[in-house]
Amino acid sequence: MKKWRVLLLVSFIIIAGGCVRKSILDDINILTVMGYDYVDKNTIKGTALIPVYETKKISNETFTTTSITSKDIIEELQHKSSDPLAKGGLEVVLYGEELAKKGLIPIMDMLERDSRIGTRLYLAVVKGTANELLKGKYGERGNGIYLSNLIRQNIEQLDIPKTNLHKFFYAYYSDGRDPFLPYIQKEKDKVKIVGIALFDGDRMVHYIKGNDMFYFKILVDRYTEGTHTIQMEDNQYAVVKSIVTNRKFSFSGSKERPDITIDIEISGILYEYSQRKYNKKEKHKIETTFEKEIVKETSKLIKHLQSHQIDPIGFGDEAKSRYRNFSYKTFYENYPTLDIKVNAKATIVDSGIVE
Repeated sequence: MKKWRVLLLVSFIIIAGGCVRKSILDDINILTVMGYDYVDKNTIKGTALIPVYETKKISNETFTTTSITSKDIIEELQHKSSDPLAKGGLEVVLYGEELAKKGLIPIMDMLERDSRIGTRLYLAVVKGTANELLKGKYGERGNGIYLSNLIRQNIEQLDIPKTNLHKFFYAYYSDGRDPFLPYIQKEKDKVKIVGIALFDGDRMVHYIKGNDMFYFKILVDRYTEGTHTIQMEDNQYAVVKSIVTNRKFSFSGSKERPDITIDIEISGILYEYSQRKYNKKEKHKIETTFEKEIVKETSKLIKHLQSHQIDPIGFGDEAKSRYRNFSYKTFYENYPTLDIKVNAKATIVDSGIVE
């Protein structure tokens, strides 16, 4: 008799669970992407993207409205939707460049407070407007999945450092580093990552162009995968893939004006080499050229950041962990003129197909 009761209870749970899931999916619109743009000092424009599942393809439906706050934007969008908008499926939030320059925290308040929104949510700044970008059609799986995959694979295999909602807020609330976000642009039927937007607090003040993203990632994150082309003498080149990096900070001198050294270790597989011959001498030449390039370009990038008085690398946090009674205020007063040195050690661990 007890077995029948157990079976009956299990059957009821399965049936009830199935009904609840069907009810949720059928009666809501799953919000996958939100975009915000500046209109004027009292108004922002919000664009919501919802995937529409059709036979063999996914299309996109967008809703647009204007209001004063991000909370009001959602409420206004609800009035235009035939079913409730579910924010739990949100994958990407985009901010138009003009809005990013005004400051994002007032608009991001909803993301910080809503427990249904995951902290791994991707954020990005749009060159132009988020509304215009979201009007496009990208891929066959919907714009939400396309944009999410675009950012994720550029983090995992290319030149974007790890970034998401959690990391943005961590940097924003930290006294010793500044936030950054991917900087994207619409190009016909595609979206391209064209750089990295740099922030002073919550305001975008500058951006790193595509050519410098490789060096920026070396400084703020670690490569576990990646490819880079090294320009050699006499218009020759070498392509290194499966790049792995590590970095180490060291400090000397006073806490008010420390001398900072960054030691970068980088290794990879030689994938392609324009020279026909390859031996130990050529291997050493490639490694040496790679080291000089890293030192030159990262040093130039650091001075560029110092001149704009922004610290996305987190020198302040690194210094705080090494000095007692450390003062962020004094450190950043001296930051633009600090002596920051870079050392690099490159190793070709395998010569790949050229052997």
